[in-house]
Amino acid sequence: MWMIALGAIIVVTTVSSAFLRSSVTSPSFSLLVTLIFQEDQYKEEFLGEFSKLAKYVRQNEPSTIAYELLESDQDPLRVLILERYKDKDTAYLEIHKSSKAFLEFRPKLKVMQEAGHVTIDGHSYQDSRMGFVGRE
Repeated sequence: MWMIALGAIIVVTTVSSAFLRSSVTSPSFSLLVTLIFQEDQYKEEFLGEFSKLAKYVRQNEPSTIAYELLESDQDPLRVLILERYKDKDTAYLEIHKSSKAFLEFRPKLKVMQEAGHVTIDGHSYQDSRMGFVGRE
């Protein structure tokens, strides 16, 4: 609640938390994708392909905020890919998903998935603008 004194008149206004979180720009868009491999050889094959894609994304997609592979400390065959984009429509759909590197990578992963070498579970999220990621 804000109170502003204007001469003898006091103006009281309430601003909702949703309004404070909103802005003119679209919220950041994130994907969290869990992959569980059947054997270490499939995970190693995937890591080789993913590292090429991650290098491309880092060098060519400035609107990708984060693109990181996390390895489980409890299950050596489980990884989590954390993807974070400035927005869904442009950074993710137009730039990332149509890049040459992604279009070469995704069919290779699909072959592994269809052969039963990996299971994939992914979910997408929009930034709530509460909390923080990183420090500046």
